Amino acid sequence: MFSECANPACGAEFDYRQGQFFRFHKRVLDDGEPDNTHSVEHFWLCGRCSETYCLHNGGGGGIVIRLRFEKALGTGTTQMIGAD
Repeated sequence: MFSECANPACGAEFDYRQGQFFRFHKRVLDDGEPDNTHSVEHFWLCGRCSETYCLHNGGGGGIVIRLRFEKALGTGTTQMIGAD
């Protein structure tokens, strides 16, 4: 479970009453499928960050934080989150 905003530059403490939740399927490892193919990861952006940013599955196992208008245009990766 997360305890703060997924934006690495923010760090606001989790508050279920505001912000936006994101759910992504866990990546499949190169050597096969994960034990549970329905496994998901959850992320949360605080209210302030969710007005400006969104999260996107960047492929390759990482989640990307992007400016909202860049998501619509399909450009401008800001930063990878949780890349192993």
